[in-house]
Amino acid sequence: MHNRPILSRRIGRWSFALTEFTLTYYPQKSVKGQAIADFLPDHLSLDEFIGEHVGFQVCGVEVRPWELQFDGSSTETAAGAGIVITSPRGVKTALSFNLGFPCTNNQAEYEALVIGLEILKDLGTKELLISGDTQLVLKHLSGEFKCTSLSLAPYYTAASQLLDDFEEVSLIHVPRQENWEANELA
Repeated sequence: MHNRPILSRRIGRWSFALTEFTLTYYPQKSVKGQAIADFLPDHLSLDEFIGEHVGFQVCGVEVRPWELQFDGSSTETAAGAGIVITSPRGVKTALSFNLGFPCTNNQAEYEALVIGLEILKDLGTKELLISGDTQLVLKHLSGEFKCTSLSLAPYYTAASQLLDDFEEVSLIHVPRQENWEANELA
């Protein structure tokens, strides 16, 4: 950028902003990973390497979906939502939210789920594994139970609409002991 005689607009602003740093450019010697990327489309079909399990392997590398653990809690004085998001690389992000309105435990559970789904949607997630310790919410979303509660219907609708934005979603009920991180955050 510094070698160009006239810099305008965005490139000029970036060039000016980067002048305070000493930058050295080293070209990449070889692209070994590109060989695998070029090989796969020509030699494998999608059905050959996607299994029935949540995680699958491509050339010995396990591909995992994003994971969302959620939990909500409500008492007479406060309500909270806790979520733990785990990236495909295993990086965990724990978030805790204070719900500033009175609600039931099931509403708090739905709030936690909706908040987590909105975050993952904004991140561009396609495959998702959702785990929680509330059977009611998970069975509503899987279609096993009908949502007949008027107080939960808006939450159910919001969560269902958000789930439609993902390509593949797995819902898993886990015991409270296995959902302790999200439970503590809530």
